[in-house]
Amino acid sequence: METLLKEYTQILQGLNARSFNLKEDKYSGVFLPVPFDEYWHSPVKIMLVGRETAGWNTRNGKNTMLRALGIIPGVTADQVVKEAIVRYQQHLAVKNDGTPNLKSRSRFTQYHFRLARKLEIPPQAIVYANLLAWDYDRLTPLIRPENEVQEVISASLKLLTAQIKHLAPNFIIFASGVRRTDYILKRLLTEYLDGYETLSVTPGRLWEFKAGNAICFRIAHPRAMRGHQKYRDEVIERIKQLCNPGH
Repeated sequence: METLLKEYTQILQGLNARSFNLKEDKYSGVFLPVPFDEYWHSPVKIMLVGRETAGWNTRNGKNTMLRALGIIPGVTADQVVKEAIVRYQQHLAVKNDGTPNLKSRSRFTQYHFRLARKLEIPPQAIVYANLLAWDYDRLTPLIRPENEVQEVISASLKLLTAQIKHLAPNFIIFASGVRRTDYILKRLLTEYLDGYETLSVTPGRLWEFKAGNAICFRIAHPRAMRGHQKYRDEVIERIKQLCNPGH
């Protein structure tokens, strides 16, 4: 994992401070996944990718873009990476007996748990990732001025590429929405990974494709209802099928 953490640090050090209006810095802490041990022991390696967080590491003051940019004296990129990882390791709430608390109001987390249950793996075996590594004032950073948006997208895609390369998942589920962020996903695939091959498409619902050694699915965010539920379940069935081809 050391190499992944080093890469995280280098990517943060490469951020361009001039792209940001730091007088309006309501960015969250940076979102940096590190898998639990269960991921490495799992017979199937899955990454579940959302769009962005909603107030990540903000209540303790360990947020703002200013920290990530290394402009604050005494706050290094290494330190920001360590803080981000401590926060990530708490993303699955745990009961007193050490097992995950499977109750959550978040539709995204509920899907994470259903995926784990249906595939008969612990929730900790699934790596939770995001297309965008920051939120802005608990909302999407895509509302910011264009130069900020481009810097956030570029750094986020470098971070996600590092995650995909180091963790080598068998399956990636992009539950990041079907319209608003498709251009970001396609940029990830064409500029940062080695392209993609479409396997099947149900327009506006489900896109199955191959990228590198991973089979990928793009579905609506788990909040979306109106017929999307069926496709979220279809992804689970497809993964089961691909894991047990003879069944």
